Amino acid sequence: MAIRAAGLADAVAIAQLHTRSWQSAYRGILSDDFLQGPLPENRRVLWHTRLAEPERADQFVLVDEQGGTLRGFACAFLEADPEWGCLLDNLHVVPDFKGKGLGRQLMTAVAERVRRSNPLGRLHLWVYEQNLAARRFYERLGGALTERRAELAPDGAEVNVIRYCWSELSGLAGRFTTQ
Repeated sequence: MAIRAAGLADAVAIAQLHTRSWQSAYRGILSDDFLQGPLPENRRVLWHTRLAEPERADQFVLVDEQGGTLRGFACAFLEADPEWGCLLDNLHVVPDFKGKGLGRQLMTAVAERVRRSNPLGRLHLWVYEQNLAARRFYERLGGALTERRAELAPDGAEVNVIRYCWSELSGLAGRFTTQ
């Protein structure tokens, strides 16, 4: 497992993985028309835009690559919220690698990066309420459910989302590696 910072050269592979992950995890949450229609182009534009500015101090993107193949990625925005701290905006793993520790490894790397940036920092994320597998994963890793609200999804539908937060990052890495 080799986790490293992503660059513009990774944009296509990240967009493809992001698309596959959404098509797998969000079936029944987002519309099939969106998942099978504009999603690939939507993700391609997003990742090209995000990775075109590699020196952004507030954003980092990490990828896990083995043998030249992207297996997972995480994208976070440092101090995105004055109360909740760093926003983990994306954490996606190739569906075939789910349950093998890769998500935990990426979360560990994100937590360590946040701690280096701000030793008292916090980490939070939003997840679709219907995404039960992801919710179980975050709860196993000690995420505290702090808020539930409705929001407009990328396909135009209203969906419920939940915020999970980790207030104590110093113990977070140990929790990830022992489970």
